[in-house]
Amino acid sequence: MNEWIARVMPLPVRVDTLTPPSQVREIARFRLRIGSPQSRIGTRMPGPRAAAMDVGPVRVLAFDSVNPAGGVGGSLDSDQAAWLVRQLDSSKDRYVVMASHDSSLTMSSDASGAGEPARVLGDEVSSILLAHASVIAWVSGTLHHRAGRRHGDASHGFWEVPGSTDGRDAPLAGGLSISVREDRRALIMRGALASERGPVWELRDPLAPVATEADRTVRPVALH
Repeated sequence: MNEWIARVMPLPVRVDTLTPPSQVREIARFRLRIGSPQSRIGTRMPGPRAAAMDVGPVRVLAFDSVNPAGGVGGSLDSDQAAWLVRQLDSSKDRYVVMASHDSSLTMSSDASGAGEPARVLGDEVSSILLAHASVIAWVSGTLHHRAGRRHGDASHGFWEVPGSTDGRDAPLAGGLSISVREDRRALIMRGALASERGPVWELRDPLAPVATEADRTVRPVALH
């Protein structure tokens, strides 16, 4: 992955010794550090302004959301948006996590050069993600609400997760842990080191077999 955009470090998954393995199973654990414009030193790295990396069954799609034309906040260009759609269309058998410096709320810069296509802003990016059931999270550096932000509803959607990694109590301290809870057909995400005091993001497992009516009562949110 282009470290100018983000750095992903896979970590060994852990076996839960407190909950029966048939109920909760960690499927991926990785550190994710999103490059901010302020932390970038030197000349912009050449090549695409988007990158993909697989960590077990999880595919991380990272974007440089800085708008070269300026403006407040960031956005994606049309090529990045088209690449996102292609990646999502080819990732229906994986859990997808998007990562960018800007959140859905700060992807607000619509400035563009003469003759260039319109920029793709946060609401449109959110709509693209919601149109693909395999998306489970959007990790963003400018989302500072510790509890995160839910997109969609209880039956379908994804969590927008604060990307802070600094300090043991940061939401993603130690990395992101993703587990499946098979008895509820649910997916559980949390900071790898903040499991006892950090937020827990839960949603229906998009890759689980079709649920019965009783299974559709998965809680849309569970916070410590």
